[in-house]
Order: sequence, then C-alpha cells, then structure tokens
Amino acid sequence: MKAHPPLLGALLALAPLTVLAAEEVTGPEADSSAPMRVATVDGSEPVITSEFFNKLTLQTGYGPQDSQVGRDRESFYSLRYEPSFAWYSPEKRWAKWMVYGRLWLNYDSSQSSNLANESTNNNAREQPEGWYAELRELYVKRNLIGDDPRFSLSFGRQRFADDYGIWWDDSLESVRFDYQDTFSDAFVALGQKFHNYNTDVNSLAASEERTLYLMGQYAYRWSPNNQVGVRLMQENDRSDHDVDDRYDFKGWRYGLFFKGDNLPLATDYHLELAALDGKMDNTAGNGVTSTGHASKGWAALGEVGKRFETLPWTPRLALRGGLTDKPDDDNDGFRLNPIQSDRITRQGSYSTRLTSAFVALDLRNLSYYGFALETRPTARSALDLRVTQLNLRDEGGALPIRMAADARARRQSELNARLHGKGDNVGQMIDLNYYWKMFPVALDGKRLDVNTLVSASYLNAGSALDSGDDYQLSVGVVISY
Repeated sequence: MKAHPPLLGALLALAPLTVLAAEEVTGPEADSSAPMRVATVDGSEPVITSEFFNKLTLQTGYGPQDSQVGRDRESFYSLRYEPSFAWYSPEKRWAKWMVYGRLWLNYDSSQSSNLANESTNNNAREQPEGWYAELRELYVKRNLIGDDPRFSLSFGRQRFADDYGIWWDDSLESVRFDYQDTFSDAFVALGQKFHNYNTDVNSLAASEERTLYLMGQYAYRWSPNNQVGVRLMQENDRSDHDVDDRYDFKGWRYGLFFKGDNLPLATDYHLELAALDGKMDNTAGNGVTSTGHASKGWAALGEVGKRFETLPWTPRLALRGGLTDKPDDDNDGFRLNPIQSDRITRQGSYSTRLTSAFVALDLRNLSYYGFALETRPTARSALDLRVTQLNLRDEGGALPIRMAADARARRQSELNARLHGKGDNVGQMIDLNYYWKMFPVALDGKRLDVNTLVSASYLNAGSALDSGDDYQLSVGVVISY
C-alpha cells in the first residue's frame, strides 16, 4: 500500500468510518430533470453553448480490508474531484451536436470496494491505490437526426446505468442509438472495453478483455405512474482461455421490468426479471479448458412499498426479495458479468446495494428477503433501516457474497472433504442509513448542492459462513456545483 500524505492522513481522523457516499449524477443527464443553472431575474433563458460541472467527494471509514467478508479491519479513505464538461452546437436548447467528458482525479488509501465507483461486481479487477486519474466518459452525440427530436446517436466512451445495476453499470466504448418519445423510450448499443483509461491501472482484467456487448431496451409508460419494459444483451467473450479468467460466456441475456410509483394508497413497486442462455468455456486451475458447456439461469428481484403520508416522518414500509435458479454445476446458473453490479442507484438519492451498503452480491445461488423502513425526519433528510435474510439455493454451491479468496478456497476444501457444516443460511444483514441534502444555493447562475450519507451495516453470519460476523461503518460528503 502506498504511503499516506500528511494532509490526507489528517482526513482519516475525521471519523472512524468506511468508504461510502451519496451518489449525485451531474452533467447533461442530470440537468435535463434538475437544472444546474438558475433562471435569470427577467425569466429569460440564457443562450448556453458550453457548461462545466464540478463534484467533490470525501469518504472515510473503517471496515474489512478490500471490503471482503472475513478479512482484518482497517481504516481507509478516499478523495475524488470529478470535473465534467458539455459543449453544444449551436446551443443547448436545440443542440444538434454535443460533446461530453467526465474525469476522475482520485486518491484511494486501499482497494476497498467503493459504491461510487459505478461498477463493483468484478472482483478480478485491480483497484488503483494512491493518486490516479481516470477518463470515465468522452463521447460525441448527434441529436435531432432527421430534424426529429426523438432520435439521437452517440459514439465514444459512455456510461450505461439504470436504477438496478444488474443489467449495466459501467462505462465502455460504444455506439448508441436512442429513441425518446412522450410515452416510450428505447436504445440499442454495441460496445466493448479496450482500456481503463487509468493512469495507475490501464490494462483490463482478464475477465474484461475482448468481450463484445450488444445491448438494447424498450420501455413503455402505459399510465402516468406505471412503466413496463424489455431488455436484451448479447455477450460474446472472445478472450483467450486463462486461469485468471475461468469463465468465458457466449450467449444471450433477456428480461422484463415493471415499475410504478405514486399509486393509489401511496404504494409503489419495482420488479426485475432476467435470464441467460448460452455456452460456457471453463478453464480449471491446472490450465485445462473444457468448452461448450450449456449455461442457463434466471433471477427475479423486486420491492413493493407503501408510504404512510399522515404519520410523523411519513414512513415507507417495503418488502424486498430476490431469487435465482439453483445451478446444476459450476458452469450453470445465473451470474453477473463484469459490466453489471448489484447496486441500486436512484437519481437525487444515495446508492446502496441490493441487501446493504456493505456486502456485495454476485446474484448466483442466492435467495434473499427482508423489509425496509424508510422515514423522512425533515423535508431533505432520510433515516432508513433495512433487514435482510440471505440464503443459498444449493448448500454445496458457491457463496454469492464478496469474500477473501483464501476463505472461499478453505470453504471449498472443507466441502470437498465433507468437513464443512451443513446449512443454507448465509446470514442476516442489518443496514442503517442517514441521508441529508442541503437546500440548493444559487451561485453565479448555477446551483450548489451538498449531501451527506452516514451508514452502519452489520452481517450476522449464518451456518453457511464460517468467517464470523462482520460490520462496516461509513460516512461520505458530496459537493456538486
């Protein structure tokens, strides 16, 4: 690990807490729904040909090394300055052309998993430490194709994201065609990663090399508060067979989603259904590769909630759950690929994972269920409690959580020798989050936002997990302008 500069070392004393922060989307995509610029006094709109955005994230904490269950705990922290810019021609309101870029200037004290990293599923990816810079996005977008505002085409390194990261949650080089209408929207994209564009770790992990993705989505809003959609992904892993990249998948992923909010009786819901079907090549630890294994799987997850508007703090009670298929063997069953994650990201709020802010899930050989109690102590704050039970579909199968490689190997050896205790209970997750967002301040025609997230997560280990209980405490501050 690199040495900590004195100034950054002082920041560690701010709080003995883990890396985590609220995610605030900046740039043109945020500007479309939450304008960063403030209207003039006479009500006229200024002519905008370029914009520059700033985001500063301060994170510090205490938890297991590399955010892996069962490892020794340590203090760690992270600083990030994230500048972004947009150039429009001839102007923003009716721009035919746009160029957008976003950069990370980071200091990370360790390789601990960071919810603000936009993709955290790929355990094989080497995480930079110390100072580094990374180009997250740089693309050109052509709007008004055929003088029709519904159609646009973009080319370059661009981010793919949604409320649930189980479909896409990363940036990659791609060509993307978008359709946006009053009641429906769609996109189709073709992309592949070539580099990380990182000053410290530029080369891709073996699991990310030479994989081509064809992605598409169509969503239809069939009522003011209800939406249904279909998603599709063709994944073609053309990488060499390597012990560092055991699984090479070629096939299709497809699924449906349903979501609604502000429904009668103050209810809401979100349901995701996903499946995969293809062929898997498997490279064993001795370097021997077997090819053409059938690989099929499915996953279903969702949440149903109700808010009680007349009660103090307007509490919302939600039932949450997820289920995957039971894999027949090591090559079978649903799993996430390197550009997917278990994050939940909602604009204007904070990011978390499917079950907590701490334990990362691979959505494989898993079932979970629990509840969430979300409250609003004030108009711009939230205090949320989540309790979740994690279980294995197959007691002898792989654990679906991020943990140290030596602990995972030890468990597998014990299973092979029939020494490991029986049981499918991975454990219970208890998650407590407090989120506060400052009322925005107008400054030089733009908007200054500050938000803070404090989180405490505890894993009560079950019979399937012999690493013992674990916990994580976290704090983060994000300043956007």
